[in-house]
Amino acid sequence: MARRTVYAGVVALVIGFLVPAAPAQAALVELTCNVNVQLSFSPALTATQTTAAVTGVANVVNCLSPSGNYGHLQAGTVSDATGTVTSLGGIPCNLLATITGRATIDWAPTGGHTTFDFTVNTNPLNGLVTLQTWQTSGPLAGTTSLTVAAANPNLGCALGGLSSITVPIGQTTFL
Repeated sequence: MARRTVYAGVVALVIGFLVPAAPAQAALVELTCNVNVQLSFSPALTATQTTAAVTGVANVVNCLSPSGNYGHLQAGTVSDATGTVTSLGGIPCNLLATITGRATIDWAPTGGHTTFDFTVNTNPLNGLVTLQTWQTSGPLAGTTSLTVAAANPNLGCALGGLSSITVPIGQTTFL
């Protein structure tokens, strides 16, 4: 009987850890936008060259503000993204990488600027596969964003290494 009681207690404890707690309050969606991104690596990543500098450009378009707080932000460009990339290595064109950096969105038609830090993680060994940003100044300061998209390596990657990743279309949600 004691063994059953202990077993039942352990099962209840494990189930308690597996069932997520209900969120106190759902996050408010401030802005959603379509995005396309081009990240370039120098030097190109190879089986043995696993770190590089990153530069990037992006377009943010078709923005909508479900909260109504950012209806004036309709589109923007990112032209100064910089950071670093570290890949898992081992094979040519390895897309298992973590990219970190900082950039600024120049918003149209308002002319405002949002500075943000970003992390792109395509390596499931390092956690969730995501593109996340943390807005540090300007419109949207204090928000985070998550982008859902698929990335494509540069053509000729197998011969010359991974020199760029392109996201032709993605969806970014700012919370």
